[in-house]
Amino acid sequence: MMYLSTVRAKARNFLGKFVKSERGVTAIEYAIVAAGVAVVVMVIFKSDGPVAQMLSGTFNQLKSKMDGIINTIGG
Repeated sequence: MMYLSTVRAKARNFLGKFVKSERGVTAIEYAIVAAGVAVVVMVIFKSDGPVAQMLSGTFNQLKSKMDGIINTIGG
């Protein structure tokens, strides 16, 4: 059975290493960056975002041109 002083020394050693460790801080920083990137992607690619509007406009122009060509050939 461990003595109380041994347990206290091990806990103190663990807590000292835990406080000095920067691995958790780095993980938190990466999580914050990932959340920021996710927000930007959601804003850009949402249904009324700039990319969706650009693609919609492009395909509408293409559809109009194709309709014009089809009506010219078929009519």
